[in-house]
Amino acid sequence: MQKGYLAMLACAAAIAIPAAAQIGAPGATDWVKKVQPAAASPFSPVIPKGRADDYVAIQNLMGTYLVALDAGDLDTYAGVFAPNADMYWIGGVEHGREAIHKNLASFGTGRQKLPKDATERPRFIHTLGSQRIDFTGPNTAHDVGMWLGFSNQTPDKSFKTAEFGHYEDKYVRLNGRWYFQERRIFNERLSNKGLYYPELGETDPRK
Repeated sequence: MQKGYLAMLACAAAIAIPAAAQIGAPGATDWVKKVQPAAASPFSPVIPKGRADDYVAIQNLMGTYLVALDAGDLDTYAGVFAPNADMYWIGGVEHGREAIHKNLASFGTGRQKLPKDATERPRFIHTLGSQRIDFTGPNTAHDVGMWLGFSNQTPDKSFKTAEFGHYEDKYVRLNGRWYFQERRIFNERLSNKGLYYPELGETDPRK
């Protein structure tokens, strides 16, 4: 019993190591310092006529992204990005689908291996909060939204809210299918966060 418990502790420590490494080298999150232009705020509460299917397709794209991320399904995860997409995150800036696939290889509990006798696993899951989508052209769209992260890595086996933040995305439709063209992920616990976000309609809070 003690052996199994120690194995689980070792596994949890192994998960923490790649997570710490993803903070990146000094300067990896300098991209956050460049304040983004203010977004139209609020976006229209009405889905433009004829765009309902596109709206649902983008929401499904985001759902696919989140499920694949937490499952460690890198092929599906990278596949929701356009071939020349850019992703801004805690690890820095990734240019292109291949770089996204390579540099996210150790991200999340879904990629971690457990002992053969394991009967449960540490998990971290992401969920989507408020989201708004704006269509910027026939084959392009933009959105901002909130996200939350939950973990079961607690002594009493309960879950805890581990992370929260927001994202800003640009989408492109290629050959009838929507992809991420650019994804910026902000995390209010780590260094990829700002003081305020014009893309959310916020203004500088400093007097």
